[in-house]
Amino acid sequence: MLARTADSRPGPSPDTLAAQREAARRTEEKINQIESEMIAAGAVARAAASPGPATMARALAPTVPQAAARAPAQPQHAATSLLGDQAGAMAIDVHGSALPSVLEEAAILYSNGQPQPAELALRQALDDAGLGAYRSLAWLMLLDLHQAQGDRPAFEALALDYAARFESSPPGWSEQLGAQAVATQAAPDGGTAVGFQARLDGATAAQVDSILKASARRRETVVDFTRVESVDAPAADALLRLFRHFEKSSSNTLAVRGAEPLFAAARNAIEPGRRDPSESGWMLALQALRVLGRQQAFEDLSIEYCVTYEVSPPSWEPIGERIRAADGGGCDIDVPAAMPRQEPSAFALRGDVLGRMQAELQALRAYAVNRGDVVVDCRGLRRMEFVAAGDLLNEVVTLHSAGKQVLFVEPNYLVYALMLVMGIQELAEIRRRKI
Repeated sequence: MLARTADSRPGPSPDTLAAQREAARRTEEKINQIESEMIAAGAVARAAASPGPATMARALAPTVPQAAARAPAQPQHAATSLLGDQAGAMAIDVHGSALPSVLEEAAILYSNGQPQPAELALRQALDDAGLGAYRSLAWLMLLDLHQAQGDRPAFEALALDYAARFESSPPGWSEQLGAQAVATQAAPDGGTAVGFQARLDGATAAQVDSILKASARRRETVVDFTRVESVDAPAADALLRLFRHFEKSSSNTLAVRGAEPLFAAARNAIEPGRRDPSESGWMLALQALRVLGRQQAFEDLSIEYCVTYEVSPPSWEPIGERIRAADGGGCDIDVPAAMPRQEPSAFALRGDVLGRMQAELQALRAYAVNRGDVVVDCRGLRRMEFVAAGDLLNEVVTLHSAGKQVLFVEPNYLVYALMLVMGIQELAEIRRRKI
């Protein structure tokens, strides 16, 4: 059973330990190689603007060598009881060789927030007979890209083509993989908890639109800004629209987690004496202080705003009964964002995992400490940045070396391809979603 602890497992043989050390050494060499390549990873972000994005991303895609010594065969995980019957029906799909370069390119472009060039690369790959057995993977990656973008018409059109090409039933549309749904989970009080990613930009407007549309059917909406690190002017405009909507609401309420990180991000986007074209960063910082109930800090910042723009300073007003700070403004949340609330026996990664993922890895270590089987539920994971995937690989090496068996359940096919690029399949099982 998955409930057994690492201490209850029989000790590995000397040969097994030697194989694990050799696999860990080889993987550590690969991590060092990847880290050196990350110095040039900024070039990936320019791939969309170049005449040949495929060539540039392919050049940056890390090579995945075979592990010198594979780990011993791992027993079947009892994931069915944790994740539903379909988990037990899925075959383990582990590839030892590197992906074709065009699929590596698409996985890396998508992971670094470049869905359009990733889509272009995948569309060019659909009819590439040279892909062989990987041809269907190209189709599945593109279908999941449409789901991640929330483009249902494009998904359904491609699904029909998939059924005709492979003479089999295509994947169905999943609300869990939709662009907005993956960031939404049930809150303990029956409301809707929507998490915002670390860097907020113009795409935040679409997320706000989704929140406002769903709020009409709910008593309370919970938004979580605990991971927010930066915010630009278009994102600030969208969030101000969100707050104004609930301030004027006559029936629905908004609970705000992480108002302090939101204020810090907005404050870092402005500078006293610098008159930006948009005042939205200032207004968002002031609004966050209202949510936090920090009147003196509000008045101090409003004076700085007054001096900068040579206008009358905004006056303090309580936030009103329709908006409230939850969890002390996000500073005292007991459960990390990545930890599952409804599935305590499986660790869940959800939404977009960006940057160095320290919080997620800290939570994963706490989850794994007394477990021999580490099950990571990836069904709600939309995107993982290349840097985050490198950190995850490093953590898998550590868990594997400690004798733990790691299982990743149902990552979408874009994340799955990135895991193959990184070589995670050499040290852990990856169970693909059943079509």
